[in-house]
Amino acid sequence: MGKKPKREAAFLAFDVGKSSHRACAVDEGGEVLFNREVANRPADVDRALAEAGPGARVVVDQKRNIGALVVARARAAGNPVSYLPGLAMKKARDMFPVTAKTDAIDAEVIARTAAGMPWTLREVAEETPASASLRMLAAQRDFAVASRTRAANRLRAVLLEADPAFEAQVDPSSRWQLAVLAELGGPFGIRGAGLRRFRSVAERGGGAKRAAADRLWAAAAASASSGRPELAAESEL
Repeated sequence: MGKKPKREAAFLAFDVGKSSHRACAVDEGGEVLFNREVANRPADVDRALAEAGPGARVVVDQKRNIGALVVARARAAGNPVSYLPGLAMKKARDMFPVTAKTDAIDAEVIARTAAGMPWTLREVAEETPASASLRMLAAQRDFAVASRTRAANRLRAVLLEADPAFEAQVDPSSRWQLAVLAELGGPFGIRGAGLRRFRSVAERGGGAKRAAADRLWAAAAASASSGRPELAAESEL
């Protein structure tokens, strides 16, 4: 008897991960041909693609970040690439008679959903190097802005708890004020450092104007003095 012809996969699904993925290949009828772990390395991904066959549509649950290598290698091999959005994945998983959540099950859910409900898939558009760079820069900028906003809100919350009057005088977007807080601390640290050092730090940290620096000094002195009467006297100008 001759060898049975090798069945080629119609869909190759990847449940992507940081160090490794789970790859599940199914034929047109949704029958599983293989379901195994694949290291997140070009050669390992290429072997899974070759085993599935050149016509297999590659389906990922994340098309960027940890899924970027799979998408890139599938493109290089000439395979069409789609991704299954998270909401569609969740709804599809609810229809499967399993309760455990494992990478193997998730990969099979993606593969069988691709075979049985192809309308749930979204095509992964090809990006030029320029557009990919712009997207990554924009994402990094959004991250930096969000991180800065969180840090400013956290600073305000701490200062507000310490002294609302002093917090009202602080501008988290001011370079010299942040330099003062970083080097001297809050009202007690500022008042304890003395006016001369305070002005030196304010001017060195961002070119503070004398009037603006004096307003923050007055707020810090009032706050510190209210908590410690022995600091009520002005320091030497």
